[in-house]
Amino acid sequence: MSNQTLDNNKRIAKNTLILYVRMLFTVGISFYSTRLILANLGVENYGIYNVIGGFVSMFYMVTSTMTQAVSRFLTYDLGKGDLTKLQKTFSTSVNILLLMAFLVVLLAETIGMWFVNSKLNIADDRMVAANWIYQFSVFSFVLEMISVPYGASVISHEKMGTFAFVTVTKVLLTFCVALLLAVSPIDKLVFYGLLIFAIELCIQMIYWIYCRKNFEECRYSLKIDKTIFKDMFSFAGWNFFTTSAAMLSGQGVSILLNMSFGATINAARGIASQVNGTTGAFFSNFEKAMQPQITKSYAAKNYDYTKSLVCRGAKITYLLLFVVALPCILEADFFLSKWIKEVPPYAAVFVQLTLLNNLIEVILHTNMTLNSATGKIRNYQLLLCIGYLFIFVGSYVVLKISNSPIYAMIVTNVINIIMIFPRIQITKDILGITIGYFSREVLARLAVMSLISATICMLFMYFVEDGWIRFFSVCFLSTLSVIISSYAIVFTQNERTIVVELVKKRIHNIFKK
Repeated sequence: MSNQTLDNNKRIAKNTLILYVRMLFTVGISFYSTRLILANLGVENYGIYNVIGGFVSMFYMVTSTMTQAVSRFLTYDLGKGDLTKLQKTFSTSVNILLLMAFLVVLLAETIGMWFVNSKLNIADDRMVAANWIYQFSVFSFVLEMISVPYGASVISHEKMGTFAFVTVTKVLLTFCVALLLAVSPIDKLVFYGLLIFAIELCIQMIYWIYCRKNFEECRYSLKIDKTIFKDMFSFAGWNFFTTSAAMLSGQGVSILLNMSFGATINAARGIASQVNGTTGAFFSNFEKAMQPQITKSYAAKNYDYTKSLVCRGAKITYLLLFVVALPCILEADFFLSKWIKEVPPYAAVFVQLTLLNNLIEVILHTNMTLNSATGKIRNYQLLLCIGYLFIFVGSYVVLKISNSPIYAMIVTNVINIIMIFPRIQITKDILGITIGYFSREVLARLAVMSLISATICMLFMYFVEDGWIRFFSVCFLSTLSVIISSYAIVFTQNERTIVVELVKKRIHNIFKK
């Protein structure tokens, strides 16, 4: 193994560790904050906040689109070592976002306002509060959108310590908001929206100040480089269509559920999203550390290393999520009853189906990063767009036929399973990652590991009554079985060697100190 490869592996491991320290600190606080917020707001208000926030997040498709585009171009230029190009890319991206922010706000204050007041299923006596929440959400969107290049710069430079600090700060401030809700001087829902907006303002200010002080390229200029503008807009354009379709399949389904079942069902979906987001932190930390390496290695034309990163990253990403998702899926009813005083209807099954869907999707996250690194994303994005549209249409149809919210969630899982193989096939020409190769090296290994671990946990649950002892035992068995079966089945001999070398190096450094 070359020194450069070992250094890259160490950097990924270091950045992942930093993000995990952040996560372990924030998970408990986030869960308790949600408990307090739900208790103080009530199920209906919490549902209103989630459906309004979900609707506004449909405008975030622009933010998400540009985040991917800016992050890709900044990281690619870093891999090339071109500072002048970096500065032009940064300023061009800011100017694009300013223009797009204006257009989105225009849409939000016209068509968006009409939809919130005319189509969403919200009680008449809560419409004023709902409109306040809508405005706070829109203004938060503007702040986040303009700050996209700054956040992308932090990730591109692999400054995960800064990212962790900002995240911890945001979680602590949100916890303070949860406490303050009990003594709110005004309507609690309005008060909550105001404070969340204030937090967003603080977070973005931190990013702005840090980037200007530490990164040379983060110097704003009114100039727009036409070549970069064209390339970035072309890249973002395809992402825009895909992200729009993704929002339609995600938040669009939430709106369909609201129109059919009211705000209470959105509270259940909000709980599921919270659990999914928290468990997702276990793999997103590693993913954030891995993404710049994939893009930089591809830019440097180190294709063999890039291929190994994609496959290894897919396996580790899935494992990191599976080890925490499995206990949550099997013990959903128990931990929800202990976490939340008033569990909304369908919350447990929503949690289970949402986590299963996330497990399906994470397998191809590194595959998607590779596709983005090439800059040639049209075909891949079109395929994703088709899948998301099928999810929305399928959910609409089953809601009309069955009148059950559960089937709408199942549709998402089934279609995402079907889409795995076409997504692999469409990227085979990049590095020779065919369906056969990926199925053999990644999918089959993960499937066997998952079956073994799930069987062990379910057999234990069959003989033990539910309670804290069983819950923590399932968590332990899940972790142990995943570690053992992963080492024996999931990882190749070369990957085992890499893991052993990193562990030995770490132990040596500890004793050396």
